[in-house]
Amino acid sequence: MSEPSVPQPAVEAATACLQPVKAGLFMLRGDGAFARRAYQTVAPFGRTLLKILAALVILTLGRSTLADQYHVPTGSMWPTIAPGDRILVDKVAYGLRVPLVDHYLFERSGPSAGDVVLFADPRGGSTLLVKRVIALPGQTVMLRQGVLYVDGAAQAIEELRDGTRVEHLGAVTHAAGEPDFEAFGPVVVPPDHLFVMGDNRAASLDSRVMGAVPRELLRGHVLRVVYHHDAAGFDLSRALRSVD
Repeated sequence: MSEPSVPQPAVEAATACLQPVKAGLFMLRGDGAFARRAYQTVAPFGRTLLKILAALVILTLGRSTLADQYHVPTGSMWPTIAPGDRILVDKVAYGLRVPLVDHYLFERSGPSAGDVVLFADPRGGSTLLVKRVIALPGQTVMLRQGVLYVDGAAQAIEELRDGTRVEHLGAVTHAAGEPDFEAFGPVVVPPDHLFVMGDNRAASLDSRVMGAVPRELLRGHVLRVVYHHDAAGFDLSRALRSVD
């Protein structure tokens, strides 16, 4: 039995439809032109994203290793640093630390007695604290009737004509807050540790309670007050004050 013949017009129509396929006009665009157009469309967004990511990495590493700002919520360092001050910290003053850990790539000398430092709480936790270095390893510290003694020498307190009080801590003179008349010590600062106290000693939780601070917990040297902001708003009189 013979197969039915296909009408000639239908064959010609099918052949005409296949010609674009044979010519490659309906092929999937896997060629170079399509890839180039896709790249030209996507590449600017990719480059912008890479720049943003690179900037974030640099800023993160810079803040963790070079310098950063910190908000001070308490009055333990008053009047040198007031609650609401935003302070600038030099984080390479005493060495370059590995980001996010307590180990140094290299260490510098210091700190010195009188430096105001930022450090991690030796009792643990994520809170960073700001205090003044009072004594170095091997030195003896005690307080009697509101007066600080380092290696048996009284660190004189002076009241100025305007009524403010300053303490002469070795070669450093700094503003003094309220004294604490509770007796403390004597204690000897262990090796590789620092004895720190707040300038407002009557309201400061410091080495008298938490013990001496391991040097490896230092996060930097406090340089100045950047600005002040509290519930009352901005206080421009404290902006860019040096921390001595």
